[in-house]
Amino acid sequence: MFANPPLRLNRKPERFSGKPLPYPLLRTEPDGSANNFNILFKASREGILIVDMNGIIEDANPAFLDILGYDLPEVVMKAYHEFSPEKWRAMEEGTVSEQVLQNGVSDEFEKEFIRKNGSLIPAKTRTWLLYDRHSAPAGKMILISDISFQKELESQLRQSQKLEAVGTLAGGIAHDFNNILSSIMGYLELLKYDLSKKSPARKHLEPLFKASYRARDLVRHILDFSRQSDSIPQVIPMQYMIKEVVELMSATLPSTIQIKQDIEKTGLAVKADQTQVHQVLMNLCTNAYHAMKETGGILEISLKQRELSGQACIGYYDLRPGRYLELAVSDTGAGMDEETMKRAFDPYFTTKEKGEGTGMGLAVVHGIVKKYRGSIRVDSRPGDGTTFKLLFPVCEKNAGHEADKGEKIPTGCESILFVDDEKEILNSNGKLLEKLGYKVTSRSNGRNALTTFRQNPAGFDILITDMTMPEMTGEQLARRVKSISPLTPVIMCTGSSRLGSLSGTRTQPPNSDYLLFKPVDLRRMAGTVRKALDKTGKHTICPERCVS
Repeated sequence: MFANPPLRLNRKPERFSGKPLPYPLLRTEPDGSANNFNILFKASREGILIVDMNGIIEDANPAFLDILGYDLPEVVMKAYHEFSPEKWRAMEEGTVSEQVLQNGVSDEFEKEFIRKNGSLIPAKTRTWLLYDRHSAPAGKMILISDISFQKELESQLRQSQKLEAVGTLAGGIAHDFNNILSSIMGYLELLKYDLSKKSPARKHLEPLFKASYRARDLVRHILDFSRQSDSIPQVIPMQYMIKEVVELMSATLPSTIQIKQDIEKTGLAVKADQTQVHQVLMNLCTNAYHAMKETGGILEISLKQRELSGQACIGYYDLRPGRYLELAVSDTGAGMDEETMKRAFDPYFTTKEKGEGTGMGLAVVHGIVKKYRGSIRVDSRPGDGTTFKLLFPVCEKNAGHEADKGEKIPTGCESILFVDDEKEILNSNGKLLEKLGYKVTSRSNGRNALTTFRQNPAGFDILITDMTMPEMTGEQLARRVKSISPLTPVIMCTGSSRLGSLSGTRTQPPNSDYLLFKPVDLRRMAGTVRKALDKTGKHTICPERCVS
C-alpha cells in the first residue's frame, strides 16, 4: 500500500509521438511535499485507481471509494477485476492490454462495477500507462466516471419516447376505432327504437351501451395519457365511479382476493375528468392486486367526507380549508419500506417484474390528484399492507347519476345534408336523424354532396359532414358550402384526435360552426343539431314529437 502514488514519470515526450501528456506528471518532490497531481488525486470527483502491471490495485482516491462504498484497506492489494461483473473479468485479468502498451492510453469505454452492497453501477473508464524514471512501463492509472445518473436520464428518455410512440399510435387508431364505434352505437340506438319499451330484449341493450361508452373512453384514456387530448372537468358522483370500478375489478380479480367497500352515502361530488378519476381508481386497485396476487388478501375501498380546518391543512401540502371527499384504497399485501415509499410517486420507478409495469402508474395518479387541487398520501409498512388516501375538494353543486337520461331528446323536421365516407355510419346515423323527424339526404363523399347542395342550396337547412374523407375533405366541403350559402350552419364530425379532446371542442375547424368527436351519441348529436338550427333564427313549425 502506498499513501502517495510512488511512480515517477520522467517519460520522454517522444513516447507519445509528440502528443501532450493527458494527465499531470506523477511524481513526489524531493522534499516529500505533495505535487499538483496528489492534490487532484484526492480532490477529484472522478474515481482514480493506481494499478500495477499485474492488475493489482496500489492506491484508490476518495471518489472511487465513495462510488463503490469501500474503505481504502478493502481495496488496495486486491485484483482490479474482482470489482467487475463476470462478463468483464476475462478482459481485465492479466496484464496491460496491447492498445495501452502501444499508445500509452486506451479508448474510453463503458462497463459496470460491483458495489460493496452487491449492486451494479455503470461507469466509463479510461486507462493511461505509467512509466518509471527509466521510461519503462510500471503500471496503469484508471479514471472511473460514475454514469448512473446519465443512464437514468437515458432510461427516462427511452420511456418518454415509448410514451410518444403510444401517443402517435393512439392518434393513428383513434379515427378508425371511433368510426367503428360510431357504427355500433348508431345501430344500438336504432335497435332501441325498434324494440318496444315492454320488450325483454331492451334490458340487454343497457350493458351494450355501457360497453360502447367504455370503449369510447378507452381511446380518450390513451390520448389523455399521451397528452394529445385535454380533459374536460365535470361534476362526478364519486360513489358511482367506485361502483363501476368495483364491478370491473370483481370480474377480473382471482377468488383469493376479496373486495370490501365502506362507502359513505354523502351524495357529494367532485369536479374532475371522469376518465381520469376512473384511471386513478383502476391504477390503485391494480397496484393492490399486484401486492396480493401471490398470497391473496383483502382489497378495501372507502369513501367518506372530511372537513379540514386551517390547523388540519398544515399536514397537507397546498390544501385549503374546506370540505373534501377522502378516497382510501387499501391492501393486505407485502407493504413497502420507507425508502420505497419515498420513491412511490417517482416517474419510471417500479418494484414490479420486467414487463409488468412501466413505473408510470402512481406518477400519473399523483399528477391527476394534484391537477384537481387534491392531495395523496401513502401509508405502508413491510408485511402490513399499504393504504393510499386521496383527498378531492367537494364540488358544492351535487350531481345525480346520469341525470340527463330523463331529459327529452330534441327533435325537428328540417332538411339535413349528411355526409360521411363510412357506409355504416351514413346508414345508421341517417336513419336515427330521420326517426327524430328530420328529412335527411345522405352522400358518401364531398364532391357528390357539393353537387347536390349546388343544385338546391335553399333545400337544406344544415350540413353535417365528416372531416376526414378522400377526394374532398369536410373542411373543403364546408368552405364551398359557406361560399354559396354563408348562413347555412355546418357541424363537423371527426374520429381523429388532431383537433383536441374527445369530450369537447378545442380547435374549431374553419368554416364550421360546431365540432363533434366520434363516436357521437344520439343525445349529443340531436342537441347540437337543434342548437345550430335554432341559432339561425329560422322558425320551422314541426309536429310535436316525444323522444326520450
